[in-house]
Amino acid sequence: MSVVRAIFSNFGAFLMCIIITLCPYKGIKLPVIDTAEDNCRLNIELISDTHLEENELFRKLFLKSALKNFNNSKANIDGIVVCGDITNYADEPSLAMFFNMIDTLTDIPVIPVAGNHDIGHAGDRDVTDITREQARDNFIRYRNEYMGRDDAVNYFSVEINGYKFIVIGDEVIDGGKWDGITMTPEQLEFLDTELADGTKDGKPVFVCCHWPLEGTNGEETVWPESGIEKDRYDIAPILEKYKNVFWISGHMHTGVKAEAIQEMYGLSSAEQINGVTYLNLPTFGIVNSFGLPWSGTGAQLEVYDGKVIFRPRNMLTNNWYENAEFEFEIA
Repeated sequence: MSVVRAIFSNFGAFLMCIIITLCPYKGIKLPVIDTAEDNCRLNIELISDTHLEENELFRKLFLKSALKNFNNSKANIDGIVVCGDITNYADEPSLAMFFNMIDTLTDIPVIPVAGNHDIGHAGDRDVTDITREQARDNFIRYRNEYMGRDDAVNYFSVEINGYKFIVIGDEVIDGGKWDGITMTPEQLEFLDTELADGTKDGKPVFVCCHWPLEGTNGEETVWPESGIEKDRYDIAPILEKYKNVFWISGHMHTGVKAEAIQEMYGLSSAEQINGVTYLNLPTFGIVNSFGLPWSGTGAQLEVYDGKVIFRPRNMLTNNWYENAEFEFEIA
């Protein structure tokens, strides 16, 4: 209900996020999949919140269509990040279906990130009777099998083309939380250590976590109290110790927004705060608010010498939203 209250209390911004983004003052590019330049060092597709259910048809078809889209890309795609809420109710059949899809329908490596629906929502609507601890362990087990890893915890790092991706996840401390994340001090130490290693040569590092940080990407307007609380886990100072850090999240179900919306309302899919770049992804599987509402949206992340480009697009229709592109310099 907090999301509904946020919409009605900020209804003007809610409407303008859609209208301004649809207005093609910079253009909507159709229909090829390509990078803008030839010297791309890393090309990653970003989606979040697929909310798969074994017996639900459309979200399954959306993901299959996106994977086919990636496979047919004119430009080489180096990896795919699915930034949490892969399943809707943390049930093992839906989880197994997802990992079977990414294993059999594409050869592009996928980085799976667990969200609150993958762990915290275990037991919702009697879809499954497992505990959150069991849901967490199931996710780790399936991810390990797919990636050829042997992690015992719900956080890890992996490199693609020499660029580090750090995955942060819920550890289910004291029973965990329904919509939030719980983390041990060891996970925060891991984050610090991996950031130091990944940034030592001046390269950007990408931290993938389902939850945005409190106060970023319009969290206080779009879905108040949905981010990682500063007074509980003060993550920002860790990120701010290093240059070229990108925090990639989902969770808020907020749609693609034109760059002008940031200037008008302070709401943005991509913003920099104290040197850290925060990227928030729309929900891929269901509808969005405070931006383009439809499903199938995500973004392409391109790394070049000296810059990173964030290009929101629709993976089902091949629309590229040039109004909402952001470019960030690498320091």
